[in-house]
Amino acid sequence: MISERFECEILRASRTRLLQLIETTDYEILFKIPEGFNNNIIWQIGHCITSQQRHMYMRSGLPMHISEAFEESFKIGSSPRSWKIMPNVNEVKDLLIDTVNQLESDLESKLFVNYQPFELPIGFQVKNHIEALQAANYHEAEHSGKVFTYLKLLLKE
Repeated sequence: MISERFECEILRASRTRLLQLIETTDYEILFKIPEGFNNNIIWQIGHCITSQQRHMYMRSGLPMHISEAFEESFKIGSSPRSWKIMPNVNEVKDLLIDTVNQLESDLESKLFVNYQPFELPIGFQVKNHIEALQAANYHEAEHSGKVFTYLKLLLKE
């Protein structure tokens, strides 16, 4: 049986690591797009938050805990090149942990009752909020890998 608590612990550990990266990396590096790529470190992190909110809350018919502007800046298909305003790093930092706290509370409250299934680009169908949390953790691992790759490339410049 899948443990919601364990999945949240994985999410919190991943988010804590990303938060530490933001706090220890120069602002300019966070927003610089490595040559040959379309996005930057902040986009990758904001995208993780946005995707988790969309997969868990939007697909459950619940309000997300991010603003429309935040979602627009970081949803799939967006890019820093299309930003009308620069995202606030402090908002990204706050949302990294606040959304995990909110998710844990909402899971304890059994808030996730309905779910609109969808198919991931890798060919798996997500049928409920537990699978959405697992998919979000997988997705965040992919994007965290990109974050650390970007960081390595940018620090070499």
